[in-house]
Amino acid sequence: MKTFVPAAICTSLLLALSINVRSQSGVSPKKVLEALERREFKHALELAGKVDEPGYSDKSGVTLLMYAAETGATEVCTILLDRGADHSRQSVNGTTALYLAAQNGHTGVVKTLLGKGADPDIRPDNGTTPLIAASEYGHTDIAGLLVENGANTDLQDNHGSTALILASQNGNEEIVRMLLGKGADPDISDMNGSTALILAAQEGQTGVVRLLLRGGVDVNHQTLNGNSALILASLKGSMETVQLLLDSGALVDIKTTRGATALFAAASRGHCQVVNLLLERGADPLIRDSQDKTAYMYAKDYNVKSVLTSWAKK
Repeated sequence: MKTFVPAAICTSLLLALSINVRSQSGVSPKKVLEALERREFKHALELAGKVDEPGYSDKSGVTLLMYAAETGATEVCTILLDRGADHSRQSVNGTTALYLAAQNGHTGVVKTLLGKGADPDIRPDNGTTPLIAASEYGHTDIAGLLVENGANTDLQDNHGSTALILASQNGNEEIVRMLLGKGADPDISDMNGSTALILAAQEGQTGVVRLLLRGGVDVNHQTLNGNSALILASLKGSMETVQLLLDSGALVDIKTTRGATALFAAASRGHCQVVNLLLERGADPLIRDSQDKTAYMYAKDYNVKSVLTSWAKK
């Protein structure tokens, strides 16, 4: 479910900027780019102060500022901005300097761009905001800076993912805690109907599940195919997560569109402890799915079959 804007513009940008760049003073954009490419930031800074076109962009709309932002050259970004480079400029696919800095974890550049008034919610064609990118890649400080500077926590990318959804899926508790504290909606679902809780449960991110449950998330929300957080946690075999969900009111026999329950999921993967817990909490071992099968019929593990047989006779 992850969303990506290609960050590897370095080599292609070098080639692009080397074409048809005219120099009046002898300091062309190409020279600045070459210095950045070699990570010679002091030299790049000197050149940036003299470059003919501080706002130069190639045919794809990629600017010197974007490249400097992607490489983390904070001082170069500052001088380009001071000389008139536009921080809101977008490439052909909608990428901005702030997006590239946020995606690549360059806190200093992000701080500089925001300080110059960069809009934190401008996004590329795929809908991924700088906050979504920072949250996906675990850049906690940057996510905090973006939110403090007005980034909308609930914007969704083209797949429906929010910053909270991706941070939850990846188990970044600090970012999840921060986003919830800033009022992020935990019940927004992506295009598959998955919420932050469902994806955290699916990935076994118990700490995140705990935070989301404390935030009042809908514990029984279902995806388009009927999966719930409990069903996916049971499939994962995450005993602690299953316990947390049940204690928070998860319906033990909630069904997918095919009629399967959490018990089916746990049994099919041989998670005997989870099977026991679900049965103790009221799971019905005699429920049949759309193929007229019970959880027992999907179990391959001998111990799981024994437990299900014993409970079915009660």
